[in-house]
Amino acid sequence: MSTATESVANPASPSGSGAEVKGGKKDFATRYRMFCYRLVGDRLEGGESSLVLQSRLKRAGINVPVAVHSALALVTAIVTAGVLAAVAFLLFFEGLHLANWYLYVLGLAGVGGISVAAGFRFRVDTRIANRKGELERELPFTLSELSVLASTGTSPIRLMRRMAQRDHDPAMTGTFKEVVYRADVQGKDLITALAETAKDSPSTPVRDTLWDIANMIHQGGDLDEYLRSKSDDIMRLKRVVQKEFIERLSTFLDMYVSLVLVGVLMIAVGAFLLNALGSTAAGLNANELLLLLTFGLVPVAVAMTIIMVSMAYARAE
Repeated sequence: MSTATESVANPASPSGSGAEVKGGKKDFATRYRMFCYRLVGDRLEGGESSLVLQSRLKRAGINVPVAVHSALALVTAIVTAGVLAAVAFLLFFEGLHLANWYLYVLGLAGVGGISVAAGFRFRVDTRIANRKGELERELPFTLSELSVLASTGTSPIRLMRRMAQRDHDPAMTGTFKEVVYRADVQGKDLITALAETAKDSPSTPVRDTLWDIANMIHQGGDLDEYLRSKSDDIMRLKRVVQKEFIERLSTFLDMYVSLVLVGVLMIAVGAFLLNALGSTAAGLNANELLLLLTFGLVPVAVAMTIIMVSMAYARAE
């Protein structure tokens, strides 16, 4: 427990959260993470699932211990469910005086808690996808630069240090900084540093490239020729992926028209029929149903469509 707590509290720690400390006081986010860990974190340590999650956190670039991340997700989901349950009680029991108010309370609390828990997983997946996209977008140009430097006869370790000092292509530069950190600070040989950095990378082309460089250093080979060939191959693959994304946009358009526009129209028509018949749906009259549609379902549907397109675009870049 003390190790994870120190990792959260110490922003300088390699496994810490990097939380900012101002005026000698931990910020709210750091204090909240420590509170969540001390509350339930020691019960969430260990197990095969923790190893899988730790690997995913490393690939996402989220430098916090597994127990801290899991405790933060669990406590936040419970707090959100409690707050939404209180709001739903005030709205549906005190405000609208619905007979089946408890169903709305349980439903809203359950949806809120599950959504927050899913949101933490989605955040990790999104960070992995975004980091993967950044690495693969910068990789062809980085390989070209590496090829030029390798052609001058620069030694492999000096090559890694030179690439880690760049002020452009931050994702790939950060990868080389990890290699240099493992080699110069942790005292590992360059081949091991390259292999471990490759293992933590979310991008398959980057992993393959680092492993290939490590193998060529170990066995010998023309590094300059390999880097030029690899850069050309990745550029060809990038063009294919972008072409597939353009074709996928038509699918997103069909989904938006059929699920969002037509679905919203059908619910609106149903609300007008309820009003004409003087009936209700799940305790909601036509006006309440239209309010729920306008300020609830429509924004969520549009937001989900934007997120799907953004994720597809990030992969295609």
